[in-house]
Order: sequence, then structure tokens, then C-alpha cells
Amino acid sequence: MTPLPTGPYDIIYADPPWHYRGRRQFGFAGDVGVDTGGAVQHYETLTVAELGALSVGACAADDALLFLWVTSPCLPDGLAVMSAWGCTYATVAFAWDKQRTNPGYYTMSQVELCLVGKWGRIPQPRGSRNERQLISELRGEHSSKPAEARARIERMFPAQRRLELFARGSAPGWDVWGDEI
Repeated sequence: MTPLPTGPYDIIYADPPWHYRGRRQFGFAGDVGVDTGGAVQHYETLTVAELGALSVGACAADDALLFLWVTSPCLPDGLAVMSAWGCTYATVAFAWDKQRTNPGYYTMSQVELCLVGKWGRIPQPRGSRNERQLISELRGEHSSKPAEARARIERMFPAQRRLELFARGSAPGWDVWGDEI
């Protein structure tokens, strides 16, 4: 991996390549039994220990926010990685209704969460407040996130220095880091 960018960044947006510990993922509802192979078939995944070892906290400003995507099975992992990076869990920023379901082990999987963690205080100056938490947008290619999430972060923090970790492409106003850029 290439070294992380030097900060400080006020906003860090991350969609880690979660390792599912051998668990398989399956296709859309109606495709029951169709094995999509899971994340490991699409990109290199990282364990909680490997993610936690990344020096993300060193990239953060004294007052900074982390927006961290987690799938439901990885929620405890997300909280552990957030802690390893030196930030404190604050709330759920977004719940993404993917408008399609996947068979799950307990319930049909249809949403993904974007958590907020913070170092210090909320970065100033603030832009818009009280953006909607629910994003309802049809999911696209494997693991891609809704563009609306980034747009809402930009409206909330229009003047801050922003970094996207595990990015797949560039975005205006963001520094990016990841294997798929």
C-alpha cells in the first residue's frame, strides 16, 4: 500500500474493504442461492487488525470527523477500527436504503450504515445542518456508495480539507487514497 497522505484533514470519508472472515454473500432477492463470492472476489480485503494498524489518526486535524461505512455484520468491526484510529463514535450519519435486498443470516439485508466518529470537536465553520439521515438510492456496482452521501458531507462541511480513503476515483474538492484510483 502507498503511504497515507499527510494531513491534517478535517473530514475523512472511508469505505474500508472489510474482510468477512470467510462468510459468503449471495445475490439479490429472487436469486437465492446465487453466490456472488463476496468482497474478496472483487478486491483485496483487510482484517480489522490490518485496518486498525493504518495511521489514519495521524491524518486527522485536532478537530475532525470520520465518516465510516460499515455493513451490518461488520458493525462491531467498524467501532473497533474507529477506536484504533483514535476517534470516538458519535452517531450514525447515514442509513442507505439500497432498494434491493440480499438474503441475510437473520433478516433480509437492505441497508448499510455510515457512522460518524470524531477527534476533538466538530470542525468549524459549519455549512448546512440537519441533512437527512436516510439515503434511498438503488445500489450500483459492488460496494460503490451513493453519491448523495458525499454531497451531503460537502454541504455540511464546504470549507474543510477532505480526504476519501479506499477511494475508487477522484472527486472535486477531495484528496483521495486507495488501490483502485
